[in-house]
Amino acid sequence: MYKIAVMPGDGIGSEVIAEALKVLNATELEHEQIQCDIGGTAYLKNGNPLPKESIQACEDADAVLLGAVGHDTVSYDIPRKVLIYLRVEKNAYANIRPFKTYLNKKADDTPIDITIIRDNAEGFSLQHPGMLGKTLGTDRRIITENGATRIIEYAYHYAVQHNRKKITCIDQSNWLYSDKLFRETFEKIAENYPDFENDVMHVDVAAMNISAHPEKFDVIVTPDLYGDILSGIIVSKIGGIGIPPSACIGDDFAYFEPIHGPAWDIAGDGIANPTASILSVKLMLEYLQETEKAQQIEKAVTKVLKQGTTRTFDLGGTSTTSEMGDAIAQEVKSINKKHK
Repeated sequence: MYKIAVMPGDGIGSEVIAEALKVLNATELEHEQIQCDIGGTAYLKNGNPLPKESIQACEDADAVLLGAVGHDTVSYDIPRKVLIYLRVEKNAYANIRPFKTYLNKKADDTPIDITIIRDNAEGFSLQHPGMLGKTLGTDRRIITENGATRIIEYAYHYAVQHNRKKITCIDQSNWLYSDKLFRETFEKIAENYPDFENDVMHVDVAAMNISAHPEKFDVIVTPDLYGDILSGIIVSKIGGIGIPPSACIGDDFAYFEPIHGPAWDIAGDGIANPTASILSVKLMLEYLQETEKAQQIEKAVTKVLKQGTTRTFDLGGTSTTSEMGDAIAQEVKSINKKHK
């Protein structure tokens, strides 16, 4: 019996997480769901964006499912305390972002299958000291040899597990000293993996090449900021921000979330795309080594999106958030029934 801490958070978080849980339940995984208030919504409710009950739920859980944090009427720093706790204090340092083509594309479009593995706790992480004045803004960026080593080693570990053959290190080591350390660390570690195609690239060149030739990329390892920027480029090629999931994994803790934010402009309208949250459940099941159930979700999402009958507004359709969740959950149930 797994314990899953469920943290819907802010904005559309509660809407997309409800559909993700609908699909999780359809897999018939034996589990207990621990509902937690977090983020700006929790702060407005009880004066704390991360109540002690939510912290305890994280301590007790086998995995955490997160919606989004960020509030349009609460100071930026307040809901971000949740991410500081999850990423830094709980040390979920590896952010895994798999991008894949699920929608039917034009005949000449290149299918996408790229995984970005970015550092979740260093670089311009969540606790960097900065300053904003009337005429000057500063930010401090930190990359350590230990931090670079663990994220790069994780990338190779991931590649071996998922039968990937190429790793590209992306940085700006031609002029940033922190990136020079990241590049040097990658080159040392790459020597231990001669069977891989090991590549290095500056981020501006990588942006150009991903836009023109995404098929040349397999697994990307990079500091935090570049991972976000490059994600935006790839998202534009697979149907938008409502599709890609992510996993945030440390040595003994993990949480799972869509890469999108709270999207307050559409919160409550029932049109948010829950696919990214549903695929985040798939990543969570893989982490829990429930491979068969994870594959059920992958197959269900693939079938529903390729059929095109059920699509939310962002994908050019008219389906509601709930209808999208229902369609994928029903497909999971059908797959389950066939295997019994």
